[in-house]
Amino acid sequence: MYRMCAEATAGQGELLWHVLAQKPSSHTLCGRHTPDGAAVLAAMSAAVDRYCPPCLAALRTAVQHRADLAQRPVAARLR
Repeated sequence: MYRMCAEATAGQGELLWHVLAQKPSSHTLCGRHTPDGAAVLAAMSAAVDRYCPPCLAALRTAVQHRADLAQRPVAARLR
């Protein structure tokens, strides 16, 4: 399972959501350091939530790869 964290965008009144790397680290899938929790808490009343496109693209690739691997044995049995 992947976790997400929010980053408060300076002066824009938005929260930008990132996907955290699965390995213990302080990085997101797009390579950024995890945002400061205090800054995020201060911006929780933000009007707009957005999602980091590079993080979601990396997540999509990882999930699709796992799905492809899971389907291989089933496909082999159907032949």
